[in-house]
Amino acid sequence: MLRTAVIIILSAVFCLVSKAQEKAPAAANPSPPNQSTGTTPAASQSSSQGSPAAATSVETPEAMAHKYIDVWNSGNKAAIDAFADFIMHNHGGRAHVGPAMLQRVISAWRKSMPDLTFTIDDTVVQGDKVVMRVTLRGTYKERLFPESGDPQSPPRLIHATGLLMFKTGEGKIQEIWQELDEGIMRVEMGAQWKTRAELSGDTTNSQPKQNNEPSASAPAPKR
Repeated sequence: MLRTAVIIILSAVFCLVSKAQEKAPAAANPSPPNQSTGTTPAASQSSSQGSPAAATSVETPEAMAHKYIDVWNSGNKAAIDAFADFIMHNHGGRAHVGPAMLQRVISAWRKSMPDLTFTIDDTVVQGDKVVMRVTLRGTYKERLFPESGDPQSPPRLIHATGLLMFKTGEGKIQEIWQELDEGIMRVEMGAQWKTRAELSGDTTNSQPKQNNEPSASAPAPKR
C-alpha cells in the first residue's frame, strides 16, 4: 500500500509540473529559431537593421570625379543641374562654380566641339583626393577662344592633355584644380602667337631688341 501511494503522489507531481510548463509566458520562447540561421525572426530583423548593407550608400571620391568627367562628355543639363557647387582653381585663378556657370562653360565648349570627349588615362586616389590624367579630343566647329582662328573645312581635329585634381568631402566635390594644355588647343584652332604690341596694333615696339638692351627674361645687373 505504501509503495502504491508513493507512485500515485509522484505521478500527481509530474502532472502538475507539466501543466505549469505549458502555461509559461509566450515571451519566454516567442517563436522557434530559424532553421537556416539559428536565430529567431526578431534577432534576424535587428541584425538586418544594423548591418552596413541597410545603411545609405555613399559614393567614393573616384566615383564623384568620374561623374564630373561624365557631365562634360554628355552635356546633360539635368546631370549638370544636380551637380553641387565647388571651387575651381585654373591657371592660378579661383572661382566659385555653381550649376548655372558650369552649364554655360560646358555648353560653350561643346558648341565649339560637339563631339568633345575627355578620356581618363590614369587615376590616383589618396584619401579624399583624386588625381586624373586626361586626354581631350574634339572636332573644331566654332570659335572658342577670342584669339583662335575661324573653323575650316575640313574641320580641325583638336587633341590636348591635362591634369585634374579633385578634393571631396561631405558626399560631394568641394574643389577642383585644373591644368589643361589650352596653349596647344589655341594653336590647333588656328591661333598665332603675337606680342602684346602686335595685339594692341602698335608695331613700333615689336622690333627685336639690340644686343646692348637687357633681355626681358634676364635679371637686371646689380649696381
